[in-house]
Amino acid sequence: MGNLYESKAMQQVKKVGEKFAGNKAIASVSAGMMMAMGIILIGAVFQLVAIIPTFFKLYSTEDAIYKILMVPYDLSMGLISIYMAFTIAYSYAKSLKMQAVTTALNSLLVFLIVAAPIKTVALADGSSFTGIDNSCLGAIGMFTAILVSLCTVKLAHFCEKHHLMIRMPDAVPKFLQDTFASLIPLIVNIAIWHTIGSLCTGLMTISLPYAISYLLSAPLGALTSVPGILIVVFVANLLWTFGIHGTMVVYIAIMPALMEYIATNGALMSQGQALVFTPVALFAIMNCCGGTGNTLALCVMGLFSKSEQIKAVSKAAIVPGIFNINEPATFGYPIMYNPTLAIPFIFNPLITMVICYFGYLVGFFKPSFTMISATLPVGVSPYLCTLSWTNVLIPVIAFAVAWLIYRPFFKAYEKDLAAKEQAAKAEAA
Repeated sequence: MGNLYESKAMQQVKKVGEKFAGNKAIASVSAGMMMAMGIILIGAVFQLVAIIPTFFKLYSTEDAIYKILMVPYDLSMGLISIYMAFTIAYSYAKSLKMQAVTTALNSLLVFLIVAAPIKTVALADGSSFTGIDNSCLGAIGMFTAILVSLCTVKLAHFCEKHHLMIRMPDAVPKFLQDTFASLIPLIVNIAIWHTIGSLCTGLMTISLPYAISYLLSAPLGALTSVPGILIVVFVANLLWTFGIHGTMVVYIAIMPALMEYIATNGALMSQGQALVFTPVALFAIMNCCGGTGNTLALCVMGLFSKSEQIKAVSKAAIVPGIFNINEPATFGYPIMYNPTLAIPFIFNPLITMVICYFGYLVGFFKPSFTMISATLPVGVSPYLCTLSWTNVLIPVIAFAVAWLIYRPFFKAYEKDLAAKEQAAKAEAA
């Protein structure tokens, strides 16, 4: 097993992972998502506040108080693509050392042009109402927001690099210089994307976000199927063992599908309808009990280890592990470049995912309808995302599976370390 990480295949995987993790555009998508987490969390909190009383028949989803409490949710998750169009562009522009705020605002404008066209609707009383179409501003517009934000920033960067911009005298205030400098890239971006959006609407009779979603439905269907999501998690955990943030690398690929899954169930819950399960929900199981690799079981058994190194790392890692933070364990034991612990690290979440999949199929586990991304103790997030006590058992199952899978590898690693520590003591004496 010691030669595993030196093989050509594994080194190639490492290089690909490093390129993805180091790519500024990919990193910006992840950073933009993190910037919007506060908005997502606020929406989730208000959704829970609005929905929980309905379980006790204090009011119904038709009452005014429910609709008032749901406003923050509707304006957060319901408009999530707007925030993404800004935050991703801001992060990408900042990484390219551009004027981040101005560039992000321009990206937001371009996104609204293709995703929220102005429409006039005839009302029953004979009058008309003019407003923007917000049907694509939620999760359905996520792909478009990512694509538009990255492309608009890249084109603006190209213009800046080749001096295709309006330059003002130095005496002009800096904010005005930045505004005029962004005009040419903005005009070009609007021309390109407005043309694409108009052609899409004219030829396909659907907006660009819907067209992109349909175009990507086939490959995403494979990616977010049960075999697909298992492969995604396998790759993520494998990259972690190379010291690459594998979760970030693969999360970008499934993030829109995951957000759409949550948004769909959020809408169904608000309407009092049955929730739907899709395999992308299994992604959360990879880090539900101690962080990625479900390392809490490893930390617990390490507290009673015969190896001083393992015991010391376990003492430091146990509390973060309870809050699903696994870096102390991953870097401390270490799990990286250590096939003895990397093998159970990679495979134990996959086994748990398969077990829980059947739990979802028979209706024992409930689909999520809200997103809780805060760092919470083990078991809290599965409950808050579903308000179902059965989902609290998911990390319990993960702990049991992880214990069984880690145990033989742990004992082998412990025996080796303990022998080395005894030899070092004997030599020092």
